[in-house]
Amino acid sequence: MAACGGGPAPVTFDLAQSVSAERPVHARHQLAVSEPSAVQPLDSDRILVRRADGTLATLARAQWSDRLPKLLQSRIVQAFERAGAVGRVSASGGAVTPDLTLDIEVHVFEIDIGAGQGHIELAAKIANAQTGRVVVARIFQTSAPGPTEGPAAVSSLDQALGQLLPELVHWAGPHI
Repeated sequence: MAACGGGPAPVTFDLAQSVSAERPVHARHQLAVSEPSAVQPLDSDRILVRRADGTLATLARAQWSDRLPKLLQSRIVQAFERAGAVGRVSASGGAVTPDLTLDIEVHVFEIDIGAGQGHIELAAKIANAQTGRVVVARIFQTSAPGPTEGPAAVSSLDQALGQLLPELVHWAGPHI
């Protein structure tokens, strides 16, 4: 059976955990972070690469440790917890009965070979959990330079996410 694999196993990556936010969050409400929505290429464990000609591919012999939306949800919850919202924020379906939900749509999460960087774009909405009315919304974009080939290319996405998460927490703080 070992010969049926067709080559070496892919290298598995997890998203880096964010550092604490510069300013603590003093949450007044319970917040549930929904699993981010994404189109099929992003809703997988594959690491996307945008070639110089604009076409999409996947990073060879590399994968995320889980589906990207699930990893992002975990890192977003951790970012809020590290900013001081422990016990006031959880993943949807968790122990918290939410007053508000944070809904994220993943627009871009890829290594851009032509630009030599990792690029992330997320649309965020905070909504009233009972009525569904959107309280506030914003699009977050960030990029970070880094290698564009081999497993080291993932470091640019970690760096970009490390810039984006504190910005997301800071933006959401006054509303939660």
